[in-house]
Amino acid sequence: MDALSRVSAQVLDSALPSLPLYLLQATAVIGMIGVLLIATRRAGHAIEGRRLYVGVALGLIYLFNSWFVARYTQGVVKLHLGFDILLVSGLLGGWRGGLTCLAASLLARYQFAGTQYFLPAGLEATLQMLAGVWLRRRLHPRMLNELSLRVILQAWGVRIVVTALGLALGVAIIGANQLPVEELAIQRLLALPLSLLMLGAVFALVYNDAQIDAQRQREHAWLRIDPISGLPNMRALGERLQHYWRDNDGIGKACLIVAEMGNLRDLRLRYGPLQDNGLWQRDSTEEVHRLLPSLPAGQLEIYQFGDAALAILVRDLTLSELRTQPQITELASNLADRVGRDWPGFRPLFRCAVVELKPPAAADDGHLPFRAITLALSAIESGVVFFDDPIQRDSEIDALIEVALDRWLQQGDAPLCYQPKHRLQDRQLVGAEALLRMRDGEGRLIAPMRVISLLRRQGRLAELEWATLQSAIYFLQQCRRDGTELKIAVNVSAESLRLPGFGLRLQELLALHDVPGMMLRLEIVEWTEIVERDVVDANIAQLLAAEVTLSLDDFGAGYSTLILLSQLAIAEVKIEQALIATLSDAKSQSIVRFIVEVAHRCGAIVVAEGTETLAQEQQLRALGVDVGQGYLYSAALPADEFRRFATS
Repeated sequence: MDALSRVSAQVLDSALPSLPLYLLQATAVIGMIGVLLIATRRAGHAIEGRRLYVGVALGLIYLFNSWFVARYTQGVVKLHLGFDILLVSGLLGGWRGGLTCLAASLLARYQFAGTQYFLPAGLEATLQMLAGVWLRRRLHPRMLNELSLRVILQAWGVRIVVTALGLALGVAIIGANQLPVEELAIQRLLALPLSLLMLGAVFALVYNDAQIDAQRQREHAWLRIDPISGLPNMRALGERLQHYWRDNDGIGKACLIVAEMGNLRDLRLRYGPLQDNGLWQRDSTEEVHRLLPSLPAGQLEIYQFGDAALAILVRDLTLSELRTQPQITELASNLADRVGRDWPGFRPLFRCAVVELKPPAAADDGHLPFRAITLALSAIESGVVFFDDPIQRDSEIDALIEVALDRWLQQGDAPLCYQPKHRLQDRQLVGAEALLRMRDGEGRLIAPMRVISLLRRQGRLAELEWATLQSAIYFLQQCRRDGTELKIAVNVSAESLRLPGFGLRLQELLALHDVPGMMLRLEIVEWTEIVERDVVDANIAQLLAAEVTLSLDDFGAGYSTLILLSQLAIAEVKIEQALIATLSDAKSQSIVRFIVEVAHRCGAIVVAEGTETLAQEQQLRALGVDVGQGYLYSAALPADEFRRFATS
């Protein structure tokens, strides 16, 4: 017993001076592991993508540490961090990193210690690496999400057990007489507290590194999630398509359905500025699947495409296959019903464009066919359009508009609907506004502004306005036969007013159909400025001679409306809808009161366009507005329906 004590004292006397050097090793290894994590993070790799980096780096650290210990420490048994490095290599690098570091450790053992005790040392190194891999299976990914003493102590306990097993294995292979067992045991015991320190530091470094990954993932998600609806946005859709084409070698089948609310502006005018988009909720995937039950839920992905648009990605179907699916043609109306329940008294108008997605021709090509979607949505006012070829579809609609205009000019049958106007004092019907409502060959509405924009670009806007005048005057002729004499307003721009002979030509058209001029009112819209005043003044004089009256549309929102009101014989002033929508505001009331006073002083009546509620009607009546027009009374009606409405 005294001999064992003397040996232990000798071992301690030789080992204790090496402890500061061992602490220096531990500090250096921890610092190098931290540098490794920082350097590889700058390359953009998360912790799971750096297992091979970990193995190579820890292997190099092992080689350096072995050289340092062999050069600067004395004795047969030397305090060394090799086992801790091997344990960490398996813990962080898994099989790939652990085997790489193990190979480096065997090389270092051979290079700096020779072949003596190579077999037991190699087996003990293997045990430490395997222990690290086992710990990884037990602690990952928990060690990335929490930093606890329990996890550190669990790893340290494994380190102690494997150290004891390695020592026992060495004794069994070499024999107790051939090994300095006491010295090995005492030095391993002395190393254990520093092993605990090193393991704690490594776990702290890995945890902090993982938190950076987690924060990056959260930021990545924030950039790809709509903050209001919680749905993935267009950026997420573009990235999803990139992955989809890559996973399917660029030959996958996919379609995109973009559903857009066409009258979002009306919703905002009715309910005021929306604090959220109010259209899509976090359960939209389930909602849309209920609208398209024939499609497997796994094939549908829902994305936010804009404030008023929802994108539905349909995988593994072509456009022709999707066209045959039940409920697809009713998607727009079903969406309107679903959203309309959230906004009582308001009927949304949805239009859906179905576009087939093509794999990108090059790596830098776009993945979302924005042009095709835009053209498809502009082609209709509501309903569903299957967009096989965007350019072809666009040219077909343009050609349809041009052919239709030629026919309207010849036959005088431009498709007009009429929105009633009611006197606020007694709700008496006093007239209506004629509005263009064109449909394509399949009965889908074409947005009026699309028709106007195309014909204006072609220099045919005046022809369109003449076609609407022909149709409106024919309608007035039928109203007279019914015994109803109302004033119908038709939109006319400066394009028509500056045409020489326009007033005389309109006089002749009224006489041809035996319609008194007092039944027609021209609403001057501000699409272009009024120039060529000599011609304009001559036309207006002829119109006034025929008792045709003039109206200013969207008063205060266009070009010099106050000047026009003072210079022209204006019989009617129309207040723009945005002002009516904010009528509860004191400033809006003051503006309306000012418009009423100015208009009445100039001999004009005032019409409130966009009258939607009874409260608005009461306020307008109190402010002196004469006539209301809007959904409170009626939407725009086809000619026959309006005639029945007027007679009733």
